[in-house]
Amino acid sequence: MKRRLSILVWILVLVLIAAHTALAQGAVTGTVTAVDKYGNAILDLITQTLLDSGFEFGDVISIEVPGATLEAPFVTAYSEVEVGRALVRGPGGEAAANVILAINMGSFAQTYGVEEGTLVVLSLAEKAGSLGIILPERVSSADTDEEFANFREVTAGSMGRGTFYRSSSPVNNELGRAACAGLLVEAAGIKTVINLADSREELESYFTQPDFASQYYRELYEQGQVIALGMGVNYRALEFQAKLKEGLEFLLANEGPFLIHCNEGKDRAGFAAALLEALVGATVQEIKEDYMLSYVNYYAIEYGSELYEKIAESNILATLGDLAGLPQGASLEEVDLRGAAEGYLASIGLSAEQIELLKAKLTTDTK
Repeated sequence: MKRRLSILVWILVLVLIAAHTALAQGAVTGTVTAVDKYGNAILDLITQTLLDSGFEFGDVISIEVPGATLEAPFVTAYSEVEVGRALVRGPGGEAAANVILAINMGSFAQTYGVEEGTLVVLSLAEKAGSLGIILPERVSSADTDEEFANFREVTAGSMGRGTFYRSSSPVNNELGRAACAGLLVEAAGIKTVINLADSREELESYFTQPDFASQYYRELYEQGQVIALGMGVNYRALEFQAKLKEGLEFLLANEGPFLIHCNEGKDRAGFAAALLEALVGATVQEIKEDYMLSYVNYYAIEYGSELYEKIAESNILATLGDLAGLPQGASLEEVDLRGAAEGYLASIGLSAEQIELLKAKLTTDTK
């Protein structure tokens, strides 16, 4: 009997060793070559290297950095995981793209203390273990110019008519949509622009590109009607908050119609729009639908579909809950969104008078 138990114990040990070895066999070592302005760690590994090592999108990867070990899904886009969650990104699924360690709406470098030269070990934690969101291919055309440029007037809550707009970038043509966005900015008669994505140097560099076509936007910039903030994406970070305060004070000092944009007009602009919508009394449903319209425009995701609801839950609804100080997954049914927005604005340094003036500006019809 004892011998049988001894054999069973040894079999169990061998199975555990084999399982551990199988996971360790796929280990890949890389080095952080740069940390971008969003706090993402860019590795000297390309996506194909991970694929050749047996990793697949949807796997959960163990990340070892000095002083920390964590697990994160292997995905193609930040928004495939919940807000605040770490990820291993193979950008767009492109084989030659460098692998990026990131946190959706957060700073990986700041959170885990990594910098250029940091060694990183990636190994398989769980095969196909991620329940993350897999986005479809980005659509290359749309039914309207507004959909193509992700450009729209924000009308939620008590927002004034013709007062507040959001868009993809009218100047950064990485997505091939800047000229279209620029024409829509001019057609809307935008007078004041808050550019969340670019520094002044980055913005001015676009003006010299051969494909630059947004002359109206450039004229606004030359007239001092565009502020370039060069913000990251972590709305909890002090730098983000300081720059957002600067942008909102710029809005307060100028006249509408106002435009807020980042690159895609989806994440940073999505947060800013949700915050201001909440401030003027928008409902959870209104904020959710405006936020998700970017995913409809870019990925043709069907309104109300399972994927639509999953993205909304993991991104904008999670963000609203966080702003309201609710535990993760708590119901938003009785949440005081206006109060949560006022609290966030006060926390970043806006005075009570400034917050009231911001409400007045946003709820005044411009057209």
